[in-house]
Amino acid sequence: MHKNNSQNNKPTFDIITLGCPLNQYESAAIEGLLLKNGFKRSQNKSDVVIINSCAVTQAAARRSRKEARQAKKKNPNTLLVLTGCYSQLYPDDIKKLLPEADIVVGTAGRSELPKIILKKLEEKDAPKHIKIQELHKAEKFEEFDAVPKFYRHRPIIKIQEGCNQFCSFCAVIFARGKPRSRNPLKIIEEAETYAALGYREIIITGTNIGLYGMDLGNINLPKLLNKIDSLNYPFRIRLSSIEPMGVTEELLEVMAHSHRICHYLYMPLQSGSNRILKLMGRNYTVEDYGKIVEKAREYMPDISIMSDVIVGFPGEKEIDHQATINAVRSFGINKIHVFPYSPRPGTPAEAIKEHVRPDIKKQRVEEMNRLSEVLSLDFHKKLLGKKLEVLVEKTCIENGIGIAEGFSEYYALVRFKFNDKSILGKIVPVKAEEAYTWGLKGSIKKDV
Repeated sequence: MHKNNSQNNKPTFDIITLGCPLNQYESAAIEGLLLKNGFKRSQNKSDVVIINSCAVTQAAARRSRKEARQAKKKNPNTLLVLTGCYSQLYPDDIKKLLPEADIVVGTAGRSELPKIILKKLEEKDAPKHIKIQELHKAEKFEEFDAVPKFYRHRPIIKIQEGCNQFCSFCAVIFARGKPRSRNPLKIIEEAETYAALGYREIIITGTNIGLYGMDLGNINLPKLLNKIDSLNYPFRIRLSSIEPMGVTEELLEVMAHSHRICHYLYMPLQSGSNRILKLMGRNYTVEDYGKIVEKAREYMPDISIMSDVIVGFPGEKEIDHQATINAVRSFGINKIHVFPYSPRPGTPAEAIKEHVRPDIKKQRVEEMNRLSEVLSLDFHKKLLGKKLEVLVEKTCIENGIGIAEGFSEYYALVRFKFNDKSILGKIVPVKAEEAYTWGLKGSIKKDV
């Protein structure tokens, strides 16, 4: 039985979000929709707890289950809603492993959640609601018809969903469906709303943002960015992860000529071995990736480039591992996120028999992480003496001194002393003075 403990008979809810910026956007959109429909946000024994799940790795899937169980254990009377990629991919597992879940909805049909939840609250003895829409059919981009509710200083805008690249290690394509793009007018409207509210950085995200517009015609990512760039507000634009082949010369030209778009690319490499890239089903070679990096630096010599690397992919030899290390170094990647290979059920890579021994995988991960620290420190040293535009996201008092921190336009974390409490959420000019693996320390360059 799900008892409504909220005041004025308004159902209360909480949302727990796991995973990527796309999930963060969708949680904010779900919250905006629930608020619009008379719900109230509360973290104290809420009537409803929504777990927006992730399944990109085995660890993410385990954590999704753990969060769901903990929510029900904390409040047995809560209505437990499980949504997101884990729900979409493994509904049968959820039936067996998560009997606590009252409502299970995948990555489609979530605009109906307020109606589904209210019906379940009213019909307390009704059976579990499980709604998983089959994807890669005729699905369209799903609008939530509400302003997403963000508590952070960098709101996210989702511009597209789905992918068509079928990488052999990735289950996301099955969780997100075919590529479909959002109406550009809706995107512009949302960007203007955030800018008018005073947000100073907007993040553009999607499953594979380089595919934006392929199903619409007459628009693509560079053209969309030009439209957002034309809004008359003081804000900047940051692209989230983008696939290498989505980084076209047209995109680089738009980025270089814009005063709003951060000179920053988060572009997954995954491996520096062409043999492994082929096994992964990636649609580029190491040489292709190098040419993209070179072209990006021709247009923007100051650009920062981050990347993902998968270590221990099935069939990976020591020579492949060393090739990845050499590639990352030669391309001058500024930071890398290192992921030990995690097999996902139903993916082609799961069937590859030649697995890397756990001890060897661990050793390679440690070696790659050490390289990551070296690259990060080198990157931060190159910024010393420069004036960085830092979006302040956090302030605190340390030993009686006010300390602010946030990310620069190059996505370097910067900490500095401050006196003005109104600094939070503003972009502040900071001179970089000390470099560390984690980021930089600096001082405000002028009064703000």
